[in-house]
Amino acid sequence: MKNEGSVEPSYAEFEPYCTWKKERKICISKATDILEIKLSGFKKEEVKVELEKDVLHISGERPVGRSPQRFLKKIDVSKYDTEDLGAEFEGGILRIRLPMKCSAIRFRVGGDNETLGILLSWPQIKTTISAVAAALLLLLLAFYMYKYSECTNF
Repeated sequence: MKNEGSVEPSYAEFEPYCTWKKERKICISKATDILEIKLSGFKKEEVKVELEKDVLHISGERPVGRSPQRFLKKIDVSKYDTEDLGAEFEGGILRIRLPMKCSAIRFRVGGDNETLGILLSWPQIKTTISAVAAALLLLLLAFYMYKYSECTNF
C-alpha cells in the first residue's frame, strides 16, 4: 500500500552569479560596497532580503517545471552600517548597497565653539595614517641627508 501523504517538492538548488563593486565619491563620505546578484527569470516577489543581526539573508524561489529553483546566500555585514542598507531589484539584477561604518573625527578650528568634523571609514583612516607616516619618514630622511651632506666636504 502506498502512502500518499504530503510530498515535499524537490528543489533545484543553485548559486547565483554575484559581483562586488566599490562606490567611491570624491568628497570625504561613506564608502559604499554594492553587491549585484544576477537572478534572471526571477520576479521581485520571488526574492527576499532579510537582515538578522549582522548577517544578510538573501533567498529566492521560483517555479520551473516540476522542480522549482531556489537559492540562499548569507553575507556577513558586520563591517557595514546596517541602518543605511538599501536594495533594489530591476531587470533580473538585485543590487544591494552596503555603506561602510564610519568613524567621526572631530578637531577644533579657532575658538571654543567652532568644531569641524569629518567622517572617515576605517580603510580611509588606515590609508590616511599610512600616507602621513610615509610623508614623515621622507621628511626625516631629507633632513638627515641635508644635515650630513652639509657637514661633509666633497
